[in-house]
Amino acid sequence: MEKRKLTLFERVALRVEDLLMTRLVPGDHPGIVFKWLFKIPIFFYRIGLPLFGSFILLLTTTGRKSGKPRHTPLEYHREPRTGLTIIMAGWGGNTDWRRNLQSDPRVRVQMGWHKFEAIAEPLSDAEVAAWMSDALKLNPKSAKIWSRWAGEPVSLAEPESVLRAARYFPSFRLKPMAE
Repeated sequence: MEKRKLTLFERVALRVEDLLMTRLVPGDHPGIVFKWLFKIPIFFYRIGLPLFGSFILLLTTTGRKSGKPRHTPLEYHREPRTGLTIIMAGWGGNTDWRRNLQSDPRVRVQMGWHKFEAIAEPLSDAEVAAWMSDALKLNPKSAKIWSRWAGEPVSLAEPESVLRAARYFPSFRLKPMAE
């Protein structure tokens, strides 16, 4: 990950996320209230105002049971080496969107105004750990959130702790399909 400074907006967003994820959101699942709150960006995407497009994408999967489109807003980052989009599942991967991807990896993605079809490819634990290490350099407070879900301290000082934690955060690379 390239060395860069966070914007004021990004710093505020990260502080709010740190507060929510370490103190208010249950550790084993988002709970009904936060499940709805986390879906707020869908409203803005639907009305044509993708306000969060620089850091939250809208992922559309196919429901594994219903076959219907399922929309999920997710934080994302760009893989520096390839420029591809990376998404990560929280709660130990116990999320509907991740289970839908396992059933059908073909997705639709909207990032701001940009829309594309993609294939979601799982990352290895080593790849996830490398990304987590880079993210910890940018925002060391993420260690609290990840430690909570991994059930053990996660620290850059102990690289093996990051690798052990990676298995609790299934991640995917979104490879655009040829148009």
